[in-house]
Amino acid sequence: MDRAPISSKPGPAQAGAGSGSLAMNQKFRGPKTRLKPSAAFMAAARQNQSDTDSLALTHAQPSGSTVAHPSLSGPSVGAVFQSPTPSTLHPQMMKQARASGQLNLSGRGLVTVPEQVWHLQAPLPEESAQAKKGFSLDQVEPWWEQVSLTKLILASNQLTLLPANLGDLSTLTVLDLHDNMLKELPNEIGLLTCLSKLNVSHNRLSGLPPDFYRLASLRDLNLSKNELRQLSDEISQLNMLQKLDVSYNDMAQLPSAIGYLTKITHFNLSDNRIQDLPLELSFLRNLVSLDANRNQLATLGDAVSDLTKLELLYVSHNKIQSFPNLKNCSHLKELHMGFNSVASISTEDLECVPNIHLIDLRDNKLKEVPKEIVNLQSLERLDVSNNDLNNLPFTLGTLPNLKLLLVEGNPIKSIRRDIIQRGTLGLLKYLRSRLTEEELSTLRDKGNVSPVPLCGSAPVPDKYAMKSSHVLNMTKKEISSLPDEAVANAKDAHVTGVDLSKNFFKEIPSNLKDLLPSVYEFNMSGNKLELCPAWLGTLGTHLQYLNLGNNRLSDLPPELAQCQQLRELTVPYNKLTQIPSCVYALSKLETLIMEGNQISEIIIDELAKLSRLAILDLQNNNVSHVPPELGLMTQLRSLQLEGNAFRVPRAQVLVQGTEAILSYLRDRIPK
Repeated sequence: MDRAPISSKPGPAQAGAGSGSLAMNQKFRGPKTRLKPSAAFMAAARQNQSDTDSLALTHAQPSGSTVAHPSLSGPSVGAVFQSPTPSTLHPQMMKQARASGQLNLSGRGLVTVPEQVWHLQAPLPEESAQAKKGFSLDQVEPWWEQVSLTKLILASNQLTLLPANLGDLSTLTVLDLHDNMLKELPNEIGLLTCLSKLNVSHNRLSGLPPDFYRLASLRDLNLSKNELRQLSDEISQLNMLQKLDVSYNDMAQLPSAIGYLTKITHFNLSDNRIQDLPLELSFLRNLVSLDANRNQLATLGDAVSDLTKLELLYVSHNKIQSFPNLKNCSHLKELHMGFNSVASISTEDLECVPNIHLIDLRDNKLKEVPKEIVNLQSLERLDVSNNDLNNLPFTLGTLPNLKLLLVEGNPIKSIRRDIIQRGTLGLLKYLRSRLTEEELSTLRDKGNVSPVPLCGSAPVPDKYAMKSSHVLNMTKKEISSLPDEAVANAKDAHVTGVDLSKNFFKEIPSNLKDLLPSVYEFNMSGNKLELCPAWLGTLGTHLQYLNLGNNRLSDLPPELAQCQQLRELTVPYNKLTQIPSCVYALSKLETLIMEGNQISEIIIDELAKLSRLAILDLQNNNVSHVPPELGLMTQLRSLQLEGNAFRVPRAQVLVQGTEAILSYLRDRIPK
């Protein structure tokens, strides 16, 4: 197939190079091996240095632009991260790039790529000036210590176009252009023959240039969140690919040539308009993960039947009407098929996936779950909620590893509603109790009986063990209510800690009221709490450690301010939109963890009241502004602010740690 020609003319760093030091630089630049030149060579280089000053200046800055020259003592640390103008690079940054082979220009508001990026190896103006003043080459950056650029990050800028100069960076192995406004890529990108990882996601690309497919070394290609309507058959030339992401585009089909990508292990084509998968997809025998969620697939046909290494299959939110052919997918561990129209599962279907751990078939049209599901001895999670099931096979109750069974939203009439509401453990016990002794005996002979007890609720912790540990521990019991016997035993044992984490509680059990006044540590994380009762504050006056993380809380009660002994409050991954007002009254608070909420504001006048606060974690919220006065809270030993909406402080400051962040904020306080 004809391709557009690639220009082979020398780049700016090569043009006009004579016998001076720049020519020698071009000749000897190569691998990272650093051999110090001989004394004779050094003498010759010193003699030729002045002859190349004008040429060096030509390469150091583009025509018509000015670059602030630092003093001979070098720039300050802060200046390294502040370019003189958005379109130029600070000399110190260029030096670092030449020493490390990496250049990160992400999040700088760039509209164009600074010209110096294409000429990193050219002498800097300060180097030429130092040579004129008689400095030896040892006092200037030695060219033999320079390495070629291998990693270039231009992500999160405002780039709309890349120049042909991109092709001059032939040693690049990693190129990150995600989150820009690129509508096309230059054909010269095909010259980057060493490129192994390319990320151009979140742009506006509607196609790829002809020579793009010459990137034969690519192993990781991310084209997601663009405007691609198709992939060319020439995708087959990228036969070293191991990861391919084309999600969130506008593709209606995949080319049959996709079958030539036999080394691929992870393929994401979710959120397109694909109506069917080509049979050639079955040639991808190394595929481990396939994500085709949110397309328009009516069937998978035989496209996945021979994917012998497939472990993860995502095909939710499609129009699939029948269970897929998985006859050779014995390594499959997770099948996500929710929100389709599957009406039945056969015994043969289940036999194909003996090692599966998770089956998600929620929101389909299932009429029945085969009793042969008992053969899936590795099954841990089964979601068949919102289907058309009238009953459940009793054999489900004997699966030894089943930890989560979701059946809500089905017209099940053979099982009382209150039994279903007991959660997984209670439901499994009920199902098992319905098996006859003969059926149980047969299952035992096959090794298909779990150690789940036949009757009763979650086992009550041993009273004498509680007297030793002083903790009521019922974590991971899959319970939604707390047995009164457990509370009575805990009270007799004078427990000081309660751990009910990772269960299905929708509210804090009211029978804890008698126990709470003596409790110092309370953990309710990993449940389904939507409200926190006022009595937690009025009765929990001795609490020192409170963990309410991973719930659905949108606020905390004002009464929690009465917990004046509280030293650690952990409420990550809830639905808080602000730091609750009660928090500011907790005068002894040392640790506040609120990561992963929706908090939008830091009210510094209130937060400053927490004079003992040493750890503050507000990562992954919606904070749009960090008040400089936060820097005055010098008692903070750990301040985590990553993953928020604010632009200042920048990421370069955040990664330097708490002391650097606080110092930076103090410097921004108006004087």
